[in-house]
Amino acid sequence: MAPAPPPPQPPSAVLSRALAVSSDIWQTELKNLFDQAKTRYPDVVWDMVADDDDHLEEIWGHKAIVYARAPPSFQARYFTPRTTSSNSPTPYSAQHLLPAQSTLSLSLPPADGRPGSRSPSPFGAPQRTQSPVPSTGSGILLRIPLAMNPALFSNELEYLYTGKGMGQAFEFLFDTSAENGQTKRTDSVIETERIEKLRKDLVYMWRSRLYSDVRITLTGTFSSSNNEVATAVFSSHRFILVSRVPYFRTLLSSTYAPVGQNISSANPLALSLPSPPFTPASLHFTLGFVYTGTMAFSHRNWDLDTAFHIIRSAKYLQLDTLDSEASARIIEDMMHGLFHAYLPFDEYERIIQGKWGEGGCKCKQCQRRAPRVLEFALGDDIRDNIMERGAQRALVGMFGEGWATSEFLSLPLRLKNNLLKGVKNRTNPRNIIPLLQATAAGLSKLSTNSTPAADAVKELVLQARKNIDEVLGGSLEEFFEQPEWVALLENDGQRFGDMDKFEMVLESIRRGLTETNAGPVYQASKTHP
Repeated sequence: MAPAPPPPQPPSAVLSRALAVSSDIWQTELKNLFDQAKTRYPDVVWDMVADDDDHLEEIWGHKAIVYARAPPSFQARYFTPRTTSSNSPTPYSAQHLLPAQSTLSLSLPPADGRPGSRSPSPFGAPQRTQSPVPSTGSGILLRIPLAMNPALFSNELEYLYTGKGMGQAFEFLFDTSAENGQTKRTDSVIETERIEKLRKDLVYMWRSRLYSDVRITLTGTFSSSNNEVATAVFSSHRFILVSRVPYFRTLLSSTYAPVGQNISSANPLALSLPSPPFTPASLHFTLGFVYTGTMAFSHRNWDLDTAFHIIRSAKYLQLDTLDSEASARIIEDMMHGLFHAYLPFDEYERIIQGKWGEGGCKCKQCQRRAPRVLEFALGDDIRDNIMERGAQRALVGMFGEGWATSEFLSLPLRLKNNLLKGVKNRTNPRNIIPLLQATAAGLSKLSTNSTPAADAVKELVLQARKNIDEVLGGSLEEFFEQPEWVALLENDGQRFGDMDKFEMVLESIRRGLTETNAGPVYQASKTHP
């Protein structure tokens, strides 16, 4: 029986590093988006004039970021009505506006139809609770005159993009935990909360289609049980795509980029991606990663096939951080470490000390997934040496029952032969008993399957058993000195399963007996009765 999967473990150093790199680059690229907002499809600009200065300074931004992130207090201060118009829609609730509504609004839907945020504001602003609906921006650049210190305003706006930039002033103004009798939070906790708040707000911005100006279309057959061609459409924002995705950065800045089109929410840019490698599920997780810098941006889980498609999608879009994170999640989370895939041969040998089947998980889930991981890693468009190394170690270590799964049976014969060589390389006096046990378990399970594929694997298992018999017959003296055999003798075969081990060894000796080794076998049996 295959062992149960191991209990959840803390992320490995490799996975932790991949997650940290993904998050760091995401934050850096959001900072670059803020710094270069003027060249990243902005739709709002503040004409700043300091109280003591006649110099005009422009600060550029994006309505989607402001609406998704800014509390009503920010909107009320920095979208202060300049002219009156009773027919203009308002981006904020009536309680945060003067009675006269502004023509300088964000062109949002009416207040009763605005999307809801699942994320509390760090400023203590009330949450939005309405259901998400798309905004209908006209694409016209909104100019807002504002008389205040440009540096101060820029600092506050930067916080909306990055979760950083307000420094000690932010803590003084908005951290009220001590006043409420709560334990003062550490800087690291505050930083983590800010980043999580930023992620939730950007997911809200994406899912609610706030001022989205891109429609990405996938067309293909997405269901294994339905061959009908289907179309999936995803909304996104150009300023996010060009800031985070090298493929779109090149596409939208090249001669292929649309010219003379008034791209907006009402007239979105139409893009399409090929399927494969993209699927609706993989594009969902890819876009979520683009917005949040992590694959774990929602409670929705991905299966192994989706993880494979995510990696292929990441390679197509040249998203190296997503590629690395998805690969690390497959190895560490979905394959329970994949037999220390990240360790080179010498370090792996030092850990397992030459023992077959050690150093990795052999649960039923891993047994079924390992063949698929190996084939994926060897794909011409993947060529992942680390994943390949781990999958080969795993399948050699799963010799026996692990070779009776339908996934293993479907492997190409050349891969099975390579794995058989791996088992033979592990066949030595120290590993004789566990390999004999695995052989018996594998043959027993394969005996219930009469398909040609199962018969072919039975032949491979029998070849492995023949090699075990030969190794045992040629090194019986050394085998009799192994701790496991000595323990069997000392306990007189009284422990559960001991007699089965005795019988397996005796049968193997009989099968491996030849004219060449008959003398040494007889001598060893006399020396170790």
